[in-house]
Amino acid sequence: MNTVVTQILTIAGVLLGSAATFVVTTSAERLRWRRTQSARWDDKRLAAYTEYSNAVKRMVRLCRRIAETRNLLPTGRPVDVDAAFAELGEAETARTLTWETVLLLGDPATVASARAWHEQVWRLERILREGGPDEATFVEAYKTTMLRRNEFYASARADLGVGSGALPELTWSSLQPPTDQ
Repeated sequence: MNTVVTQILTIAGVLLGSAATFVVTTSAERLRWRRTQSARWDDKRLAAYTEYSNAVKRMVRLCRRIAETRNLLPTGRPVDVDAAFAELGEAETARTLTWETVLLLGDPATVASARAWHEQVWRLERILREGGPDEATFVEAYKTTMLRRNEFYASARADLGVGSGALPELTWSSLQPPTDQ
């Protein structure tokens, strides 16, 4: 074979090998960068969802304590209702701050379920602020609040890729009066 042809084939082989190495290395680096970015945003979404759910849960707990004080639920210890409503206002401010991060980072389904949850908590608070709510009205609103909470958690878990299965069904035994034996 002609030496010129051999040299051209050798150079072409080196260039082709270099190009292939460049393409494979670039693709691998892009894939690694995307994975790193995805993990970074997953971490931030997890923190946002956790902070938000803790803030809303604080509001729910305060509503529950007020309801327990007003004998709308059979459990708990009495609280100063005025102080609890003041603390509820502070809790709403904290929830609002965490909400912004959920809006920025959350997927649409999780944002929608988060909104439904805190709007249901507002209904719960409104019931408590009204004159004299009856037990059945409050308990039904409280159950709906807990269902909205589970819907938020299910959406957040799906967004984060948590594949351990569905959350357990809610039981309402804590809302039932203790039985005397």
